Amino acid sequence: MNLNDLPLLFDSKQNVVGIESPITERFKILEFIYKLSQKLCLPLYFWNQGYSQLQLFNNNQQLISTQHQCISGLNWLLQHPDIPGIFVFEGTISPDNMTGKLSVQTEMMLSNLVYDLAANSVPRFLVCMESYVELPHSLAPLIPTLINPLPSPSNIKIFIQNFCNDKFSTTNTTTKHYETLVRTCLGLTLGELEMLLKRLSGFTNTLEELIDGVLDYKKSKLKGQGVEFISEPDVPNAAGLDLLSEILERAAVLLKPEAQQHNLSFPKGMILWGPPGTGKSLSAKLAAKKMGVPMVAADWAGLRGTNAYESRKNLREFLQFCDANGEYGLVLYFDDFEKGFAGFDSDSDGGVSRQLAGKLLTWMQERTSQVLVMATVNRLEFLPPELIRRFDEIIFVDLPHAGARYEIFKLHLAKYFPGLDFCEKDWLRLLRETKLLTPAEIALMVRKTAEEVFYRNTKKFPAHELGKQPLNVSVGDFLKVRSQFTPSMIREEDKIVEIRNKAAYARPAASPDTSRWAKEPEVLFGR
Repeated sequence: MNLNDLPLLFDSKQNVVGIESPITERFKILEFIYKLSQKLCLPLYFWNQGYSQLQLFNNNQQLISTQHQCISGLNWLLQHPDIPGIFVFEGTISPDNMTGKLSVQTEMMLSNLVYDLAANSVPRFLVCMESYVELPHSLAPLIPTLINPLPSPSNIKIFIQNFCNDKFSTTNTTTKHYETLVRTCLGLTLGELEMLLKRLSGFTNTLEELIDGVLDYKKSKLKGQGVEFISEPDVPNAAGLDLLSEILERAAVLLKPEAQQHNLSFPKGMILWGPPGTGKSLSAKLAAKKMGVPMVAADWAGLRGTNAYESRKNLREFLQFCDANGEYGLVLYFDDFEKGFAGFDSDSDGGVSRQLAGKLLTWMQERTSQVLVMATVNRLEFLPPELIRRFDEIIFVDLPHAGARYEIFKLHLAKYFPGLDFCEKDWLRLLRETKLLTPAEIALMVRKTAEEVFYRNTKKFPAHELGKQPLNVSVGDFLKVRSQFTPSMIREEDKIVEIRNKAAYARPAASPDTSRWAKEPEVLFGR
């Protein structure tokens, strides 16, 4: 049920109702309930623990202190049965910070109010407003909860058009600018947007500056929750993962409106499985880039709070944000996904892991938004089987073969050594000596070599000429750096071999090597 069902509940003599809504929507909720109070000819009161007196909401949309001293909202309401009105109490059904549960006293007062208000001849209604409502089982049948959802794209579009018509000249804006601003505002409440845009309007003169301001706010807000929002991933191609790139291109096509006309739906999720450093994280960013959609990178373990209630609240709000941003497509990325499920089969955490996994399972099964969940894992067996089944694809990202290593080298060499190439003999030597390296280790090797050559130049040239001097390098320089570290394939051989031995259970991310480096030439004669 949503907020529009409140009049029907009051008509059916439901005197106690819970409303789930962010705190930024407080006055939006009060404005809505005030119209209802006028029809019922009842005053509208508001209280939270920040007030020592009951507040009256007037027709000027202001809160005015009354003569009623109010220290405990629910208890005050029980002690004053002769005062009619609609009472909106904020924060009265928040659970205890330590236990994450509603106190027994609060639970009893709420149950008493349900029966007392219904039996009283004086018309009185209680609305309990919280950012997240989770009632105990004893109260769930007695108190219905209404959800104030995040605004739809059409609602945001109307709000943005009204704001921009007053602030910006229509001659200096385009339809594309409006659409970009609307998409940037997805996932924010209208009350939040109203305050944000008013604040930004004093510092911005163009629609582009306004878009940047909203985006910065959105990133900052999510960063405080341990979530990274990437509007336009700027990554190079993931070299050597041609099959994965094709899978992502097929998924991007399903974002087109025409796909829905054929009853084709956007994929729900992909698991990128493989040894560490093989390019799984880069592939997730590449997915967002290929689809032309933003990416939200979240730490599954980081969504957990200090107690079970806070953990469920964090996940609920986060998934609502993803749904709102998924209207036009979104990549939801979980790195090292399996680490958040340590102890899943035990009760060491009070069953919180199972509860969160269950909520994620339900969301992945029932959601209609176009959100692609991409999770990277090193050890697939650590994930609950029922969670794995919710993913459409399991893709194994293995160590790169020779042809892929060649592409990865070329990609990173272009950054530090533009135009550099080797003869076939040197390439064969370099690829042979790096056959156990991951893409991350190849990138590190190239960077360390560039640092070493630059350091060498500082010994030869004065400081004012260093920027003009090229970084002259040979294959020997790369192999020298290679000899200075131990690849993870050797350092953690047992773990990685165990991971690779199960690769047959997933789709490969790369085709077999058909490049000219696939097989070294055999020496028939000579030493």
